[in-house]
Amino acid sequence: MKKLERALTLFPVSAIVIGSVVGSGIFVVSADMARGLGSAPLLLLVWLITGLMTLLGAFTQCELVAQMPVTGGLYTYLREIFGERIGFLYGWANFMIAGSGAIAALAFIFANYLGEFVTLPRLSPELEKLPVTIPFIGSFFPLADLGTKTAGALLIAVLTALNMRGVKLGALVQSVSTSSKILVILFVVLAAFSASGSVSHFSGVAPGHVALGGWALIGAIGMAMSGAFWSYDGWGNVAYIAGEVRDPSKTIPRAIVLGTFGFISLYLLINLAYLYVLPIEAVGASPHDRVAATMMETVMGHRGAMLVAALIILSSADTSNSTILTNARVYYAMAHRQVFSPRCGEVHSRFHTPHLALLYQGLWSIVLLMSGSFDLITSMYVFVNWLLYILMAVGVFVLRYRHPARARPYKTPGYPFVPGLFILLSAIFLIVTLVTDIQAFRAGQQPAIKSVMGLLLVFSGLPFYLYWKRASARLQLNTGVSGT
Repeated sequence: MKKLERALTLFPVSAIVIGSVVGSGIFVVSADMARGLGSAPLLLLVWLITGLMTLLGAFTQCELVAQMPVTGGLYTYLREIFGERIGFLYGWANFMIAGSGAIAALAFIFANYLGEFVTLPRLSPELEKLPVTIPFIGSFFPLADLGTKTAGALLIAVLTALNMRGVKLGALVQSVSTSSKILVILFVVLAAFSASGSVSHFSGVAPGHVALGGWALIGAIGMAMSGAFWSYDGWGNVAYIAGEVRDPSKTIPRAIVLGTFGFISLYLLINLAYLYVLPIEAVGASPHDRVAATMMETVMGHRGAMLVAALIILSSADTSNSTILTNARVYYAMAHRQVFSPRCGEVHSRFHTPHLALLYQGLWSIVLLMSGSFDLITSMYVFVNWLLYILMAVGVFVLRYRHPARARPYKTPGYPFVPGLFILLSAIFLIVTLVTDIQAFRAGQQPAIKSVMGLLLVFSGLPFYLYWKRASARLQLNTGVSGT
């Protein structure tokens, strides 16, 4: 039986960590955060707090990676600690919402910015407005932006095909694209600080902005944190490919720590650059939330805006590649535990990749992309992901209690305070998010309570879990009978 091969070393693994995180969000999300907060110090503080929380989570996950350096990442840890059903729900959420939805969203953003350079075809307005309505869920418009969606689908297909042809090829593409992306981001930051800006912007408050207090301030910070967490997400994806990393107990923790420090530094630098060139009200007023483009247009004119468009094309493709490469390994691991389609557990005889897991993931991502539902889906998964991250951190305590003598090649620094603080801060964030969601729903500002919808989508996988478990039991019974 063919197996995945251990072929990855520290540099490509570190590139996967950074590439999985630094996508398109950092170039747009600060605009929405600035409108909600109205304060430059608060904007920088939210980026710093969410960065530190991400770092605490990374330190915590490294202990689990070092103990269980196998394919599957968080799915494997949750299954080992809390049982098969919890592990399955994580994997199901990844397939239905987090992983595939992120791939679809990134591909759409890639194609949307590609439209700055080439004209993508569109249907008539009448056809674009034709809805497909699903009872109790809502209406989707699959014919809207059809040219953009087709270009995005082509990106998913090409990157999926590349990753089918070998993890080394996928990692090489990742290393080159991530390195190029970092260099361009650093150029953008240097160009911004070389321009005529003002450090006084760092302490600025938007004119006419009413100072928030009490729950209004907490809610605004919570919403801003949700946007920042969406941009920071992906830091743990590299653990999915532990089964293909050389000396994973050492290599992956090093890559996670190096990569996390790297992308936090990049995010803080680029937000400082935004605020150096633009006052907080201009950040919030950026057309279509394209704050990076607004900043570079101020610095370099139209050429600067086009440079940012090219950067976002590169960055979205790079993060799409890392997400495609890593997430498919979750479904491969699930298939080997008989809780997913058995075909996803197959390894290509020549390329040693989970080619059918990659194919299924690519097809579902394209379905989400063409339906136009990925925007709603990705807005749900931050809440779900951080709930599961809390379980991950609790798992560190559980394993320390159950197996105190187990060898731990990497121990979470500052234990028990680091994972404990991570759990506390994450729980506060989830409570604030849930309350804010409920308030926004009651006020008619959103069609559903997104966090609750995310949980319902996760639990919708239980019938599939029962089906695959029963199918596996029948197969084992038939095999046993035929062998007697």
